[in-house]
Amino acid sequence: MRRTWILVSLLTFMTVPTVALGQQDLPFEPVHLALGDSVAFGVGTPNEEKLGYSAVLDRWMRSDDCREGPAEACPGLDMVNLAVPGATSSSLINGQLQPALQLIGVRNGDDDPGNDVVLVTLTIGGNDLFNPVVGNCSGGVTPACLQVVQSVFATYSQNLALILGSLRAAAGPDTQIVIMTYYNPLGACRLAALEPLADVVLEGDGGGLAGFNDVIRGTAAAFDVDIADTFGQLDENDFVGGQDCLHPDISGYRKIAAIFRNATD
Repeated sequence: MRRTWILVSLLTFMTVPTVALGQQDLPFEPVHLALGDSVAFGVGTPNEEKLGYSAVLDRWMRSDDCREGPAEACPGLDMVNLAVPGATSSSLINGQLQPALQLIGVRNGDDDPGNDVVLVTLTIGGNDLFNPVVGNCSGGVTPACLQVVQSVFATYSQNLALILGSLRAAAGPDTQIVIMTYYNPLGACRLAALEPLADVVLEGDGGGLAGFNDVIRGTAAAFDVDIADTFGQLDENDFVGGQDCLHPDISGYRKIAAIFRNATD
């Protein structure tokens, strides 16, 4: 099976190039399109192309019926992974979104339903959140911390609406789009003392303060996008840990792939 991995490099001077997909780069089977950050890319495993959640999910999805008409498995299901380690919602808009829309337009706009983009998976937002929160909230939920968090939430909400709205408009109502909420990895790493704070930032305080994952859920609902809800589903043994306060390990990625797989049912 031909597999297409298009890896977009972030450039210096805060510019992100737009990647064009030539016809020679496109698979000719139904497509699983993966977008996002280092988690969608698979950082934290010794082989991102085989062990990241996008790759694991892709292998599992090949046993599914993804064509119109009589039931037919999709052993030819191909994956285009545009995910970029370090991506934020803003850099995804500037770098990954246009080639994603191009691919969807070419495939879903022709007369062959057998080559459509049938699934879009997305993990984005962790890099919008991580450094601002760690840098401004390590002393607790202070007014300055809340101001930073609210600013991040507002920008992310606007960007995510643009991303999901654009994907849905291009793909139409029949293509499934699934976005991931974020787990809390801090208990496994050098920032373990901030784990309770991260829980509040991600899920709110139960008393009216919304969390980052609530932004994801609410925006997804507005665009008929399904949720792969990973919060609370991974344990400390599912992360790289130590100095790495972001990434799952092999077992963590398999759990995330299973959560995405359940969301596609």
